[in-house]
Amino acid sequence: MIKDFFIILSQCISAIDSGALIGVVALALALGALCWLACSYYTKLWNKRFNVKLKHHLLCAFAAIMTIAFVITFQAVGKLEMIVDEIIDDWSEELLDDEEWGAQTYEIAFYAVKEDFPENFTGIPEPGDINSYIPVNNQFMMQICVEVYVNEACAHFSTQHPFLNLMLRANPGISEDEIIDDMTEYFRTHSNFYPPKRAIIIAAKHIKEVLLEQSPDTVWKTRLILVALFLLVQMIPFGVIGYYAYKDLKIMQYNKYQRSV
Repeated sequence: MIKDFFIILSQCISAIDSGALIGVVALALALGALCWLACSYYTKLWNKRFNVKLKHHLLCAFAAIMTIAFVITFQAVGKLEMIVDEIIDDWSEELLDDEEWGAQTYEIAFYAVKEDFPENFTGIPEPGDINSYIPVNNQFMMQICVEVYVNEACAHFSTQHPFLNLMLRANPGISEDEIIDDMTEYFRTHSNFYPPKRAIIIAAKHIKEVLLEQSPDTVWKTRLILVALFLLVQMIPFGVIGYYAYKDLKIMQYNKYQRSV
């Protein structure tokens, strides 16, 4: 999922206009410098004699780098909706062209239907045979076949794009009725062999529509996660330096007490 996020992030950054990107980087560097200063001097609020050392400046540098990364990422995420739409389009086309996935899904659907209706499969070749087919001829068989294709299509998206799958939800039931209607219509004029490619096309089409409807939400959801992670990460350097400043203050107070005794 992390790898998927960084791939998408790089695409978002690449989509930013070069002039705007320069401005964003300049702003990020300026805020990073301010963060470094804030991290270095905020302890003066309660311990004016505390001075940061090299090890503390390393923590300040970490805070600054995280700030720079956050600003650039936050801005780049504004392009996420456009990138997500492109990714979904590419995924739906990839699904239709993925012969290995199609063969595996056909095999799963074949045996799932056969398990409940073994009597309908007498004399029908097993998957892998060019003459193999699923003898769908009633509503229950259609339902089983449909569920397999839609669920496997959703699983395919989840595997290919785990980060987007976290942000979006491809409802497995969204295209079942459509596929069943298409099967019913198909069997009115054709034999009892329903081409799996038709099910894949319909499943991909409707899952794509559902995902595209949700894509605008990916921007604010991702930015919300980024803000939460940024604040959480910044607690580390600020907290550690604050601890050292507080510890130094306690030592100073203890030394004063010892001298006064």
